[in-house]
Parts: sequence; structure tokens; C-alpha cells
Amino acid sequence: MKRIAMPLLSISLLLSGCQNTDAASSSSTPASADTEPVSVIDTSALFSDRDLDGSYDESAAIPIQLTGETAACASDAVSIDGARITLLDEGTYLVSGTLTDGQIVVDADDTDKVQIVLAGADITCTDSAAIYSKNADKVFLTLADGTENTLINGGSYADIDENNIDSVVFSKTDLTLNGSGSLTIDAQAGHGVVSKDELTVTGGSYTVTAAEHGMTGKDSLAVAGGTFTITSGKDGLHAENADDSSLGFLYVADGEFTIAAQGDAVSASGALQVDGGTFDLTTGEGSASVTMPAEESFAPGGMGGGPGGQNGARPHGGPSAESGTPPERADSSDGGQPPEFPTQPAGEEPASAAETEEVTDTAEDTVSQKGVKAEGALTINGGTFTVDSADDCIHSGGDLTVTGGIFTLSSGDDAVHSDGAVTIQAGEFSIPYCYEGVEGLSVTVEDGTFEITAYDDGFNAAGGADSSGFGGRGDPFAASADSFITINGGTITIVANGDCLDSNGDLTINSGTLDLTCNGNGNTALDCSGSYTNNGGSVTTNDGSESNPGGMGGGRPGGKQAPSAPEVPVS
Repeated sequence: MKRIAMPLLSISLLLSGCQNTDAASSSSTPASADTEPVSVIDTSALFSDRDLDGSYDESAAIPIQLTGETAACASDAVSIDGARITLLDEGTYLVSGTLTDGQIVVDADDTDKVQIVLAGADITCTDSAAIYSKNADKVFLTLADGTENTLINGGSYADIDENNIDSVVFSKTDLTLNGSGSLTIDAQAGHGVVSKDELTVTGGSYTVTAAEHGMTGKDSLAVAGGTFTITSGKDGLHAENADDSSLGFLYVADGEFTIAAQGDAVSASGALQVDGGTFDLTTGEGSASVTMPAEESFAPGGMGGGPGGQNGARPHGGPSAESGTPPERADSSDGGQPPEFPTQPAGEEPASAAETEEVTDTAEDTVSQKGVKAEGALTINGGTFTVDSADDCIHSGGDLTVTGGIFTLSSGDDAVHSDGAVTIQAGEFSIPYCYEGVEGLSVTVEDGTFEITAYDDGFNAAGGADSSGFGGRGDPFAASADSFITINGGTITIVANGDCLDSNGDLTINSGTLDLTCNGNGNTALDCSGSYTNNGGSVTTNDGSESNPGGMGGGRPGGKQAPSAPEVPVS
């Protein structure tokens, strides 16, 4: 098994000292954002030439004909015991036909590379893996061009040796899936594909239905291309290594992914990097299945020096519910009526504050249902993402960096969340529904376009970690030097029930165009507990908070009347 060095690259943030200035004061505008890709994974050795090739020499291949209850093969490299076919030597094996209840096993030498070519193969194993790689240096599972192949587990896994076999394709060795044919995997129990070492996919079309994870690699999961339709009872794509924090990483260079997961759609226990691809991701029953808290839970006096923030409860899982009427908002600065904030999708009555708190207390038992999640650092350098998730759409347990991509995100919690720093250099973000739009210890925007409608804050520099998204934060965060929002460019449009920009430290706008509509309820368009500085950005707010960020009281700064308090729906 080869070990892949995976150095994490430091991302330096140049932070200018903030000073109290008049709003919209003139200053130098920062240079345009550098949108060069950023790497948190060394991708140089992830894909070998043979991984990427997906071809085979048919004339040199050993043919295996499946014949229902057994198989036929003339080679001594193949052992056939009823419906158990064992591949003993290095080489290429061409498999076709039907095996009604049997298994292909790879049991070769530690140095052997074994290629299994599926060319119209249909294999069902009622109580184990349809394909089991017990021993080899590496196994290639190749889908022959123009062929359709099916692998099924019937719903249970019986012990056949000391290994805990729990997937339709189970490999103790490095495993590569390639070729240009199609493969349907039906895991009525367990996972679809598991490699206990490295799992690599470079081509092919895959339809995976799995009771648990769709595809998982222990050391790593790396995808260079392919088409994936995955329905999973847990995670769709999953990489996890509990023994070595440098492993358990996930990398996607390209591919088309349609994933409906009851867990996370794409998940890594280590770092995660996406350089391209098209992602259509749904987790749980989608964002509409999460009950947003009733407006009474949005009490003034949360984060920062001003109102709002997160003193109220976080959303929690549950059936769809119709929220009460959102707070009334003041008219926009041009005298027109700002856009309406959408209510929760129709369903049951909203949860009371007491009910929300009760769910929060048991949040540790809640299944993670995030769209793209890394426990370590997460970098997105490109791709198209359509995500409808019960939990965060994009989530990093470390720092999060985005250098490009197109994002349409609907979330029952945060659309974009990092337990560390969020740095967005470029990208197009359409966020029509979320609890909070972009949240991190700090938020830095170099460029990009943002259309955000948030049930609470649009941008939030929170100063604290959110490991689950559903757990809530019972205590407001204190001001922190590590917590700030800096806008160096971009076009940002936010409609928020909470604060549009909420910094638990400094709030600095050096450039960019911002159109901010706050729905009131004691919140403001601009809110910070540190200093506010505008060095040249174009900022429009509906409440006058540009001249007094986080200002509280009965009347709004700038002579505007405070929005009336919302009526709390009667249950």
C-alpha cells in the first residue's frame, strides 16, 4: 500500500489594522483577488497512469464465464468451488454472465496487481460481498465499454474469515474503479463499495443504492471522473481513518454526482478538496424538513455589540413546519419596499422556544446531514453545487477556502460554515433559504457574488465552533481578536431576519457593493462588537445602520423608525 504525503498548506491572511473612521470614508482599494487554486492535499501522486487508463488487452485476459450457480474457466490462475471463484495470480480477468448466489474473491500475492474486467456481469451474493479483494497489492475493477453490470448483496453478511466484510465490493487492498461501462450496486445491507486502504475512481457510470455508505475509503477516496447516482442510508461519498489524522482525506477532480443521503452527501474525516465537478446533493429530507425556531426565540442581545446574533436557539431536525409571519421591515433607502423574506415551507406549527431547547439538549444524538463536510480543512477550487441539506450545505471543521465555483444552497442550518476561518476569493453564491448564510470564526471575502436570504444572520463571524450544526450555542460569544469580517470586494445582497453582517470583532469593508436588508426584530444590517471601518465600499442598508452599526434603541439611526415587533404565532 502506498502512503500519500498530504501536507496542509498554510493560508496566510493579511489583516490590516482597523481604526475607527467615518462610514464610507475614502481610502485605497485592495488589489483584485488572486484566484489561483489552493491545495490542502498533495494531488500529484493520487492517480497513476494505470488508474486513469481503464483499458485492457482482451487477447491476454483470462475469460471467466458465469453460468448461474457456478462458473467456467480453463486457467489454473482461477479456482472454482461451486459459486465461489478465487483469482490466485496477477493478471487480467474478463468476467461475463450471471452468478445467482456466489462471489469473486481475489487472493493473490502481496505484490500482485489484479484487474477484473466486468463485461456484462451480474453477480448476487445473498450473505457476503459480490466481489471481495482479500489479498493483493492492488485491484482494478474495470467496466468494459458499452456493458451493463450489476452487483448485489441480499441483505446480510455471514463471517467467512477474520475480516469484517460489510459491502457489495469489499477490498482489503488498494482499489481502483475505472473504465467506461456502467455498474449498478445494490447493498440491501451494509455499504456499496469499501476499500480498507485507498479507493480511487477515474471513470465509469455508477448507480449505488446502499443501506449505509455509498462509497468509502479508509486511507483516502480520490475521484478523477465518472458519473455517480448514489442513494445511501448514511454518507454518499465517505473517507475516514480514525488511526491516522493525515489520512481519511477526500479529493474530487471532476465527475457528475447526484447523491441523496440520510447522512452527509460528501464526507471526510481529514481534509477535503474539490477542484471541479457537478454536484446535485440532498441530505435527509432537505432543508424544508427542518423546523426553524419561532420568532420569539430571536431575542435582542445576542452576538456582538448590537442586537440579534445567536442568543436564540438554532434550528433542529423535525417535520416541516410553517413559521409565523416574519418581522416587518422598514422600507429601503430609496423608498421602495424591500423583498419579502420567505416563510418556512408549509406544514406543522413552529416549535416553541421551550421545544427548541429540548431538542438542542439531545443534539449529540442527531445524525450529521451535511452536503459537503470535512473534519479537517476544506478547499473548493471550482465546480457546480446544488445542495438541499437538512444541516450545513458546506461545512469545514478547520479552515474553509473557496477560490471559485457556482453554488445554489438551501440549508436547514448554515449554508456555508467553518469552525475556523472562511476565505472566499471568488464564486457565485445563490442562497435562497438558510438559517445563516456564511459563518466562521472569521469571514474574509475577496470577490464573488452573493444572493442570500437568511432566517438569522447573513454573514456571521461567530468566534466559536459548531461541530454539528444542530447543537445550538447556548451562550453568546465574547468579542475576540480572532473573529472578524473583512470585505475586500464582490457584490453582496442580503435579506436577513437577523443581522445582515454580524461580526463578533471588527467589521471592515475595503471595497465591494453591498445591499443589506434587515427585517428588524431588534437586529441591524451592520453589527459588530469591535470597530467598524469602511474604506471605500458601496453599502446600502434599509435601517441606517451604516452610520451606527449595531445601534439599538427605539428608533433607528438616521431618523428611521424601528420596525415593529413581530406578532408571535399562537399555537
